[in-house]
Amino acid sequence: MEKKVKVSVLDNLDIDILKLLEEDCTLTYQDIAGKLNRSLWTVRDRITLLKNRGVIKKCKGILDYSLMGYDCKAILLCNIPPNHIEEAIQFMKTQEEIKGITIITGDTRFIITIIGKKCNDIRNYIKRYITKFEIYNTELNIVLEEPL
Repeated sequence: MEKKVKVSVLDNLDIDILKLLEEDCTLTYQDIAGKLNRSLWTVRDRITLLKNRGVIKKCKGILDYSLMGYDCKAILLCNIPPNHIEEAIQFMKTQEEIKGITIITGDTRFIITIIGKKCNDIRNYIKRYITKFEIYNTELNIVLEEPL
């Protein structure tokens, strides 16, 4: 797991920039500068600093997979034995079907977001690839809607 470094306090400009990027990460430095009434160079320098400090990890689009031909999105809740966790995470990071991995506290530690052309494709994908990591306490849920 990557090590997180505590960031010193963010000021109002940092927070305003982050709010704008969280809403729309495709905004240019010029767009942000205009919205915040700041210079392009100030915004560019702040964003660079926020990236260097690890506050901004990456800019990622939120896609409508159904418009791309993937009619099923599912959430797999499961546990992975400790001796397989790193291997499983590295494998899942390379998989086109896996769109998210979250590790949480509680009885079920992993939340894995998977897409497929059909729901049966996801089921077969899990059986073929994910079960090789000896997952247990599994629960598979189909995503019906994502209002936010």
